[in-house]
Amino acid sequence: MTLSALPVGGLAAQALSVAGMPATLPGTPAPVPHAPTTIAWTVPVAAAATTSPLIVGDLVIVAHLPGIVAAFRRADGAPSWRAELNPQQPLASDGTLLFVASGEAIHALRTADGSVAWRASAGTLTAPLLVKDGWLIDATAGKLTARRATDGSIVWTAEASLQRESAAISGNDLFVPLVDGRVLARDLTNGRIRWERRLGGAPREPLVVDEAIFLGADDKMFYSLHARSGEIEWRMRVGSGIRGRASTDGARVYFAGLDNLVRAVDRWNGAQRWHTGVPFRPLAGPLVAGGSIFVLGAGTQMRVLLAADGANAGSITFPARVALMPAFSETSGGVILAAVTGGLEESWKLSLTHAIPVSPISRPPR
Repeated sequence: MTLSALPVGGLAAQALSVAGMPATLPGTPAPVPHAPTTIAWTVPVAAAATTSPLIVGDLVIVAHLPGIVAAFRRADGAPSWRAELNPQQPLASDGTLLFVASGEAIHALRTADGSVAWRASAGTLTAPLLVKDGWLIDATAGKLTARRATDGSIVWTAEASLQRESAAISGNDLFVPLVDGRVLARDLTNGRIRWERRLGGAPREPLVVDEAIFLGADDKMFYSLHARSGEIEWRMRVGSGIRGRASTDGARVYFAGLDNLVRAVDRWNGAQRWHTGVPFRPLAGPLVAGGSIFVLGAGTQMRVLLAADGANAGSITFPARVALMPAFSETSGGVILAAVTGGLEESWKLSLTHAIPVSPISRPPR
């Protein structure tokens, strides 16, 4: 299977060519190719899913009503284990442990069998858990806490304003987006504030690349901040709300808006390289793998674009309407996706795709 654009074929095209005419008349919209069946397996989910699925090693994990976290084997969808927990935030994992915010506590489950490794009181979390490089960060109303992921022990706590979006870790820096419009940089080792920058609206989840932070905000602007000082390097007026976190291939930054446009901008100066419309409102920011960009809306299809120019490269079709943002994982053979489908009038199911080949990276000149 390939997701590169398929040629226009068939008898009609051959007839036009024979007659000396072009196979595609000028002005004719290019069709969007549909990939062959990409679903490896589909299994029923007992009730409505409550969080997006997560791919962790050889498992696909999802939470559903009435308070169940269930793990399925990635190879064939067979049940592996289940735990009685009702997450209030998205699931998070470091590969060895699964972190579940439930009942004003953080529960760390061993991914091998679902047993409890540790449990810590935390209060009601207001933002998704962040786990990276051995750290676990949790935010509650008025407090930010940094823990060791291995045992849940607290390294530091700090008074903090309300946080709804996920923070980001880069080296010894923790970048925190706050509802009041500020972005804070904290020393990850002790929680001290290095700098703060007020934007024109509440910031989205930040993307950190080397010395730059990229993020959208509620003022319909997209920003690049210097990671060391918080100074605004450049900003771009978008004219619509921005969905989720941006993504990058190292040279360009990609983000999606509520105007149904996916945009590619130069990482260093913010110059727009292309923008492409999609036939749906994106559920979250675009996902980048190789030279391919994956964009999902609340429907049955995920659109795939070429990173080089934004051209349509195909689509991935799920068995029913996607209810939550799919899990996304890169493998040696391509990208695999796990999605929950269903709704009030449809049964709930969990599906995993085969590895989907991605387009090769085409680096634009700097």
